[in-house]
Amino acid sequence: MIIADYKPEHGKEILDGKMNKGAPHHISKYLDFAESLCVPGQSFSAIDNGHLIACAGIKQLWPGVAEVWFLSTDRVHSKVRPIIKLIFKYLKILIKEQELVRIQAAVRADWPEAQRFAEFLGLENEGLMRKYGPDGSDYFRFAKVL
Repeated sequence: MIIADYKPEHGKEILDGKMNKGAPHHISKYLDFAESLCVPGQSFSAIDNGHLIACAGIKQLWPGVAEVWFLSTDRVHSKVRPIIKLIFKYLKILIKEQELVRIQAAVRADWPEAQRFAEFLGLENEGLMRKYGPDGSDYFRFAKVL
C-alpha cells in the first residue's frame, strides 16, 4: 500500500463509486466538498495495487481545532487493519504538527458502523445535530479533546 497526497479526483472517485454501506445517498451534494478537502500536508490517499482504498485528513477550522474526515471505497473491508494503522499514525502526526487541542467529526446518525469507527478512533459522541447534512439528514458530533 502506498500513501499519496490527496487530490479532489480521489474524493470524487470514492463518492461516485460504491461507498460503504450507510454512506450518504445524495452523493452529488458532496462532490464540491471533496474539492475543499485538498489541503497540502493535511490529507492523504491510500492506494493498493493501483486501486484507491481510502482518503483521510483534517480540515483546520481555527487554530487548535480541526475537523477529521474519512472517505473509503468498498475495498476498505479487505484492508481494515492497515488503514486504521495509517489513520492513527497520520492523525497523531497532524495533531502534533498543527498543535491541535480538539479534533471532531460529523457522523451520520443513521450509520452505526461509522459511529463505531469514530469511537474506535477515540472520539466521543457529543450529541445530535438535527438537519446538519446537505441533504437534511441528522448527524452526530463526535470529538476528542487532547
